[in-house]
Amino acid sequence: MESEYNLRQSQIVANIGSYTVDLVTSEWTGSTVLYAIFGIDKTYVKTVESWIDLVHADDKKDMLDYLQKCIDKKLRFDKEYRILKHDTKQEIWVHGMGEFLFDSEANPIKMIGTIQDITERKQSQLRLQKSEQSLLEAQKIAKLGSYNLDLKTGKAQTSKTFNNIANFDLKSDVTLDKWIEIIHPEDLSRCREMITKSIETGSKIDTEYRIYTHKTKKLKWIHGLGEVFYKEGQATNFFGTIQDITDRKNAEIELKVANDFTENLVMSMQEGLLMLDGQGEVIKVNDSLCHMLGYSEDELLGLTLPYPFAHTEDYQKMLDLKEKVTKGEISTFQLEFIRKNGEKFIASFLSGNIVNDKGEVVAIFATIKDVSEEIKSKELLREVAIKSTQKKNVILKLAELVGEDLSKSFKSVTKYAAETLNVGRVSVWQFNQNRTELKCKKLYILNENRYEKDHVITQVDNSEYFKVLNTNKTVLIKDVENSSITQKFAQSYLIPNKIKSLMDILINGADGYYGIICFEHVGDSTREWTADEQEFATSIASVVSSMVESYERKIADKKIKKANTKLLEVNEELNELRKQLEQENVYLRNELDLVFNYEEMVYGSVEFSNVLTEVDTVAPTNATVLLLGESGTGKELLARAIHNASLRNDKPLIKVNCSAIPRELIESELFGHKKGSFTGAVNDKVGKFELADGGTLFLDEIGELPIDMQPKILRFLQEGEIEVVGGVDLKTLDVRVIAATNRNLLEEIKMKRFREDLYFRLNVFPIHIPALRERKDDIPLLVEHFVDKFNKAYDKHIKYISDDAMSKLKAYNWPGNIRELENLIERASILSSSQTLVIPGFETAHQKTKQLISGKDLTIDSVLRNHILQVLEGCQWKISGKDSASNLLGLKPSTLRDKMSKLGIVRPK
Repeated sequence: MESEYNLRQSQIVANIGSYTVDLVTSEWTGSTVLYAIFGIDKTYVKTVESWIDLVHADDKKDMLDYLQKCIDKKLRFDKEYRILKHDTKQEIWVHGMGEFLFDSEANPIKMIGTIQDITERKQSQLRLQKSEQSLLEAQKIAKLGSYNLDLKTGKAQTSKTFNNIANFDLKSDVTLDKWIEIIHPEDLSRCREMITKSIETGSKIDTEYRIYTHKTKKLKWIHGLGEVFYKEGQATNFFGTIQDITDRKNAEIELKVANDFTENLVMSMQEGLLMLDGQGEVIKVNDSLCHMLGYSEDELLGLTLPYPFAHTEDYQKMLDLKEKVTKGEISTFQLEFIRKNGEKFIASFLSGNIVNDKGEVVAIFATIKDVSEEIKSKELLREVAIKSTQKKNVILKLAELVGEDLSKSFKSVTKYAAETLNVGRVSVWQFNQNRTELKCKKLYILNENRYEKDHVITQVDNSEYFKVLNTNKTVLIKDVENSSITQKFAQSYLIPNKIKSLMDILINGADGYYGIICFEHVGDSTREWTADEQEFATSIASVVSSMVESYERKIADKKIKKANTKLLEVNEELNELRKQLEQENVYLRNELDLVFNYEEMVYGSVEFSNVLTEVDTVAPTNATVLLLGESGTGKELLARAIHNASLRNDKPLIKVNCSAIPRELIESELFGHKKGSFTGAVNDKVGKFELADGGTLFLDEIGELPIDMQPKILRFLQEGEIEVVGGVDLKTLDVRVIAATNRNLLEEIKMKRFREDLYFRLNVFPIHIPALRERKDDIPLLVEHFVDKFNKAYDKHIKYISDDAMSKLKAYNWPGNIRELENLIERASILSSSQTLVIPGFETAHQKTKQLISGKDLTIDSVLRNHILQVLEGCQWKISGKDSASNLLGLKPSTLRDKMSKLGIVRPK
């Protein structure tokens, strides 16, 4: 604060005002001194245009041209010009100084500087220019302040101005001792020596010094002129003049402070500053440039082209650039410089020129920035983008090979992967049947551009490696020679092949893991596998998995073709059984209709039938029911079934998901609240218990209920009463409670997360709902139900599903139960484009023997058409020749074509 005060005071004394101009908004602010200089107050609209309006008409164009040149050439603003004060219209001279600030794109954004009122000095200069000799004569006749000292008596005759300057009494005598008393102590010794020397040698005195005025002790700067008068060879008198130069001296000091500030500002710039004269000699540098180049300021100043920090071959280029900068034809460019230690870097220049009052270029300057790292970063980003595109293209190319010959596909995989990741060796290995051995199916060696195969690694000899592979699914080893995981086969395989690092990833097959894809870094140093490389390798492994699964499906299809031959043998038997199936089908459909729709539920299994028996038993009562079962087993449907079969079915069934309500709001949701009972309670609210009065309340996910809320539920189950949040009275309600959970409440009780007494209250009539894996006989019925549902929803006409797919659906564990099955059938319905349901993950590439999903169309033509379609698809619609459909069906090609025509079988496009 003190330094700011001193700065303001010094500005006032020196009549220097400061300003800041926002070149983006064209607005400016200034100090109080600046306002006084311009003759304005705080209400004056401070814009660049209003500033220009104050400039004298004769100086306006010259000043604006100079300002624009400073901006264009990035020069320091330093100019004297006239203005007309706003309030008095008085013409005054000002000295403007300023520095420009630029943004990252070299656009000017601010101008900061000072304005000094130099009217008196300028007018004096003008007068001096007109009559310097007259001023000298005026000084000689003591118009400033004259004195004549008698060296014998020590007394002096002084003018009135002299006494006023020194603050002497006009009536008292002025002596040499009296004058010496008021000289500043720091200047006294020098003044004594000059007087003594002048008396002894006759030399004239012309010096500046300080005094403290006689009475007021005010500090003043004095410019003293004097000489000795001799008479008959003896010094008799010493006469001369004094001038009070305090104002000028203070202004000079203030100007020096401002110049020092500007100099420090330039020297502290983060960018390097280089200034050259017209001949290319270095005349100014700042600390940043010295640090950037590694040279000291003394080493740089005075250097001429060619500079030691520039390439010799760039000499002519730098001459051309200097000429263009001088002419203003170029402002930005880049050169490669060499630091003193020999290190090279890219220097980015933002240049301009400095002109004199005549518009002549006297120097050029540039701010310099080391952009080497910036260029490296851009190059790195470009390389990353190229690599990313390359990796994407490789993945797409390899994906196109899915379904092709596996050996050829492995060749492409290993080669593309090695080239993309620049890995010395990439290979695909296959497990034996019991996964105790890995055999190399294809190995590509990048540097030699050749393939190998048949290397073998066994679990017996490399147990640690197989253990890690089975546990982690991926093996990343930076240094294979010193790793315990690869120690057993390092000497026999890794070291002889100069392998330093490896990355192995498991490959999936149709029936478990097929093997691994191995990336082996070859060289003198190890390799750290980056996250991008691991991600790409994983993507490659996924593509290889698809290739393997497609290949294994083809093998399975061949087996299906053989099975189709056997189907021909039972074709006649199917015809004989058709009538019997049709008769039985009518009966079965009637029977199934009885069990398919119990309260919107699809079932036919004994397990689920037993559950519904329990529902029938408990529904007419008012007993509390606890539904226990995994997520997705239909607990909510059973709760609705109990309610609909109860005597309360004319009242509402209110459902509450205890896990979906925030902890802070659950009490209000269940029991309601009064207006103002808590922040945000702007109205009365009826709780779920009260809404269910006379009906049923279904508390889903009761195991998620917070422990502090459980006593309130227990109270209702015991007393039939609730207390509204913010209320004062108890309410008695008639509500039947059905609770459901997928948690083991006994375990929750042990973990102190569920109250034991609440459990006993809820566990009046527990019903365990079997998971889908426990009622697999219902899967065909559920599939039919969902296919019919999504046929209507998505305008599909799906009628068939393969036997193999149905078998896999029954064999699957169904952790998500019926909800998972429904989502799977919906996705399959969307993806299926024919009448056959294709289920992702549960079907081969070619349809196997199909069955009608609904089981309603069992005519001989339909069965025959379906069978011929299967054989044609398996033979890829080859009608005649070896391994053709006619051969497998035991028919002549012409006969087969005739049957296809009659049955409306047409090859899809």
